[in-house]
Amino acid sequence: MFRFYHIRRQLGARRIEFVTAAVIGVVFAVCFAHLEYYFIKDPALQISNKQDGNIVVRTGTDSDHSRETQPILGNMYQYHLFPMFFIFVLISFAALIDDMTLKVFGKNKRSKALFLGFATLITAIVIEDFAWFVNRWLAPLESDPHGGQLMQYSDWTSRHVGAIDVGIFVIPVWYMLAMGLATFAYYAAFRRHDKWEYE
Repeated sequence: MFRFYHIRRQLGARRIEFVTAAVIGVVFAVCFAHLEYYFIKDPALQISNKQDGNIVVRTGTDSDHSRETQPILGNMYQYHLFPMFFIFVLISFAALIDDMTLKVFGKNKRSKALFLGFATLITAIVIEDFAWFVNRWLAPLESDPHGGQLMQYSDWTSRHVGAIDVGIFVIPVWYMLAMGLATFAYYAAFRRHDKWEYE
């Protein structure tokens, strides 16, 4: 208890809230990537889960039309926008939502909560995408034709902006652009944090 109190004094209650929000965003992103890869039907591959737990690949003639099979925005499917993106927004901007409802921050801290929200949201999107490929690499589905591979040029995540080849996999350029923006936003959120602790 004393150790936690000491850490709390060193960091400040608001900074702990900011760090907690960022960590929760990352944890949820990893969890959703696991859920998306193993349990959500992949519209592109027509993969679905049978009730007995076996994974089957459906052909065009017997495809299950009970779920969306066409992207609704670029390469994004309905479940990307809701519930994934919706929940990411709620988690990322939790500190700002607190202020809007409880009025616990001053103006300067409110702007930092906004930067934190953008940083956490961007990071969560990148982590979720990367974690999906980590699942495919480490424990692929038997029906996944690209099982055992990280990001490749042929994957949608590498097509639009391009990717950098690092050998057995590629790093999508948008990963680096997104993390650059997230780093700037995190810096803005935590810079001189203690000065505005009670403003």
